[in-house]
Amino acid sequence: MEAIKSAELIKVYQSKEPVEALKGVSLSIDKGELFTLLGPNGAGKTTFLRIISTQLSPTKGEAYVFGHDVMREAGEVRKHIAVVPQDVQTYNNFTPWEYCYYFSLLRGMSKRRVEEQAEKALKAVELWDMRKRTCATLSGGEKKRAVIASALASDADVLMLDEPTSGLDVVARRKVWMVLRELVEQGKTILLTTHIMEEAEMLSDRLAIVNKGKVIAEGTLKDVKSLTKEKFRVVVEGNSKNKLLQNNGRVVKFGDKQIIYLKDEDEAIELVKTALKKGLKAETAPITLEDVFVKLVGGEEA
Repeated sequence: MEAIKSAELIKVYQSKEPVEALKGVSLSIDKGELFTLLGPNGAGKTTFLRIISTQLSPTKGEAYVFGHDVMREAGEVRKHIAVVPQDVQTYNNFTPWEYCYYFSLLRGMSKRRVEEQAEKALKAVELWDMRKRTCATLSGGEKKRAVIASALASDADVLMLDEPTSGLDVVARRKVWMVLRELVEQGKTILLTTHIMEEAEMLSDRLAIVNKGKVIAEGTLKDVKSLTKEKFRVVVEGNSKNKLLQNNGRVVKFGDKQIIYLKDEDEAIELVKTALKKGLKAETAPITLEDVFVKLVGGEEA
């Protein structure tokens, strides 16, 4: 069953020079999956999420949440969704408990149910012990977790999270990851945008890469990684002018470090052996999502 569907979504922001943020985006997200949108700044990720969450009208095209049109049935759509915006600001006089309690109460949940959900959500993001502190006394990461908790407490069918872990430390980020995967296992649907490639690799059931308003890749992690001919990378540290690197595949340089992309694992192993014999540091591994992303969006020069 489709939880989210878009058909040829176009969004043009009118200004002195009109900006076409979305150029015919069609996506289908199944119920019970975590779908990630990746893209450089200005790619159209947030615009897409805002349209799906009924905050923004498309210029053309259609979008649905559980079959409800986001334009004509916005009220019905909102019953199914909870949203964590990218740059959300907290009310300084609110506590994490009040965020979870009152926002869930507004959704029509019973007080008993709200209390159960609020406690569960705050414990999940490790804010239970801080539940009575005002947001004015919390750190930036703690405030972000309070907002995430309010979305979790809503018990919505679909969570739309716009870079929810930006600004969180590594430990807090991974705890949020655990919560999100648990929600998916319970049948919830999550639409996530992120700039963190490891996050996309660890969490996504499927993903799409958006660039300049268009979807340029879509599928499972394996599907997306298959779009590049190189399957392995060798990282070499040492003399960048060493001849062993010549004619060994696509090379990307970072000072005295270089990444050489190769099609075959045996080639990669042999290159590592050769580099080590030359007194250089070298290691090999399969390509990462970040490698594929950078190549597809055209941000890397050999």
